[in-house]
This record gives sequence, C-alpha cells and structure tokens, in this order.
Amino acid sequence: MRAMYLTKNTGIWYLITVASLFLVIGGLITLITGIRARRNKGKIFLKGINVLAGFSLFMILMDCARFAYLSEPDPRYQPFQLDLFELSWGLYAGVEAVLLLFLILFILDDQRYRSNHLTPDAIRETVDLLPEGLCISAPDGTILLSNMQMNAICRTMTDSVLSDASRFRQMIETYAEKQNEETLIRTSEGKTWRFSQDQLTEEENQYDLLTATDVTAQYKAIEELREKNERLKDIQQRMKAVSDLFGDMFATQEEMDARIALHNQLGQVLLMGRHYLNHPENTDAKRIYLATAQMNSFLLGEVQRPGNETEDEMELALSLAGSIGVSVKMTGEPPLDHGPRKLLADAIRECAVNAVKHANGDTVFVEIDGNTALLTNNGSSPKGLITESGGLLALRQRTEAAGGTMIVQSQPAFSLMIRFP
Repeated sequence: MRAMYLTKNTGIWYLITVASLFLVIGGLITLITGIRARRNKGKIFLKGINVLAGFSLFMILMDCARFAYLSEPDPRYQPFQLDLFELSWGLYAGVEAVLLLFLILFILDDQRYRSNHLTPDAIRETVDLLPEGLCISAPDGTILLSNMQMNAICRTMTDSVLSDASRFRQMIETYAEKQNEETLIRTSEGKTWRFSQDQLTEEENQYDLLTATDVTAQYKAIEELREKNERLKDIQQRMKAVSDLFGDMFATQEEMDARIALHNQLGQVLLMGRHYLNHPENTDAKRIYLATAQMNSFLLGEVQRPGNETEDEMELALSLAGSIGVSVKMTGEPPLDHGPRKLLADAIRECAVNAVKHANGDTVFVEIDGNTALLTNNGSSPKGLITESGGLLALRQRTEAAGGTMIVQSQPAFSLMIRFP
C-alpha cells in the first residue's frame, strides 16, 4: 500500500480524514455524556483516551496533508513525524476502525446505563416532557431548573426567556386573576394556567418551586356552567313572575265567577220575589224562602256558591224557571252525562231569567237533537245586537272550557244554541 502522504487528493484521503473528524466529535459527545451522568472515573478515563487518540490521529493527518503539498521538506518536522507520514494508509484506516469500535462500545454502554440508572439527562428529558410548567429556583431568583413548558409560558407572557424567577413570580401576582383562592393567568393563546408556589428543602437548603397547570378545559366548563346558571336564574325569575301573574289571573277568575254567581242568584231571587208578589197563588213560598236563605249565606261567606248539591241540576233549573213564572217546554231527551246536563241546565236558567227581564216572555222552548240544544222564548225580539255579559258571558266561558260551542242570535228572534262536547 502507498504511504499516507501519497494518497492526497484521492477518495481514500478524504474518507480517512473525514472519518477521523467524526471520531473526534463522537468521542467528545460520549465523554461529555459520561461526565454529566457522573460515570465512574475508569469509564471517563477510557473515553478521554479515545478522544485524545482520535484527535491525535486527526492532527497527524492534517500535518501529513501539509507535508504532501510542500515542494521540499519543512525543517520543522521531526524525524518521527516523517516516519508517520511514510506509514501506509491502511494502517491509519485500521487505527480508525479500532477507535470506531471503542466509540460504538462506549455508546452502547451509555445506553444500557441510561436504561438502568436515573441520570441528570434523563431527569431533564422527563421534566421537559411534562405537560405542566415547572421551575425550581434559588431564593434570589436564580433559575436552577426550568422545563420547556414553563419557558414557553414565559415567552408567551413576556416575549422573553425565563431568566429571573423572582421577577416572573411578581409579574404573575400582578396580572393574575384570583378565583377560589387560585392564581389564574389567561394567555393570548386562549389558555388558562393555574400557578402554585411551594418550597423544597434539601440538605438544609431551600428552593422555590413554581408550577403551572393547564386548566383551560376545566375553567371553560366552569364559565359555561356560570353562564347557564345566570340564564337559569333569569328563567326562574320569569317563571316566578308568570306564576304570580297566573295566581293573580286565577284570583281574578275566581272573583269574577263569584260575582257572576252572585249576580245570577240575586237576579233570580228578585225575579222570584216579584213573581210571588204578582202571583202569590202560583208561587212556592217555601222555595223563595230557601233561595233567599241561600243568598244570604252566600253573601255572608258561609257557603261557596248558592245551590243544593243534592238535587239534580236540571230539576233545579226547571224549578227556578217555574218560580219566576216561566214554563219550559222541552222536546228531545236531555243529556245524562253530568257535564253536558249541567251546561243545558245553566242555559235554561239563563234563558228563563232573560225571557222575564228583557223579553217579557213566560215560555222557554228547548229543542234537543243529539248533542245540540236550541233555546228560544215567546217574548219580544231584541231591539239590537245582544252584548254578551254577566250570565251569557259566564255560560259561554263554561261551554268553551268544556270543549263545546255556543251561538247566540238576536234576529229575527232571540235564540241560543249549545253544542255539547
């Protein structure tokens, strides 16, 4: 094989030279890794020898290259150097192969060591992979350990790297939002971080621990719940207002029903009294007495509504009509169900009273056909349109509330039609 200096400007020369450079770099990396991992001195010594050997080989190759480019030998070169330049390039390649083998063994040994031992690099890598921000500092604010997440948070908040823990904590206290004794910072990225501070003690030395936890999802849910609670409060207030309004409406409805009942009963009693004065021989004085007594009890609040619930509504309506001098002529069978029967009884009672009061009539005709009843009288026709109020209005409300319909006509004569539900 040719001497090493004679291989200049060939592929062999560049390959051996570049290989020696990589051996130096790789040896330095393994040496630094061993020092940081606090390996035993023997391992570090062997790695140092490997680096020194690789560096020496690289320097020999550089001198050899310079010697090869000179036109005449440089007197500064020593005889042993000239002997090194004359050595075969294969020998240099063999030395590099041995150094490469040792480098590979060192790398494999470091990997086994890291897998079985907790090294500072492993701790650093683990801390950097944490999703939480972590910063350990001395009491004067000097950063001893800060992971990537905390550095990223600091850059987002201050546009600078984390270099002073004391100043960073002061800024957090200044701009933080306090909620339930928690310190919160909302960043421009839309995230919410919860900061907490603690102290660590090791061999009588105290260190400050600052942690940041991403609580964006939790506090977003809390904000949504708070908004929903506000809407629920508003809905509750509106429901209460509606409830109060309905209460007032029900009270008003009950008062109106009581007034209508009072109006109807009072009108009936007065008509019964007038008929008794005009026709005492055709009037049941006992019924007038009972009706008057019921009216007085109603006025005094001793009963809720006038009436005798032991009697049939239809019989009461026919008896009332007779007591005020009105006869009821009915064709067809009245309904047997309580609801429609009571509606028909109320209609007969109302038509009988109105026949006497407004039409000077004394007969009410009731034509029943299935679920429809038509009521007319033999009195005079109304002079104009009938305004539904008092008893007629109450009768319509009860009919429609039960699901039926009511039609009142005034021309050519008064008629009232009820279609039962």
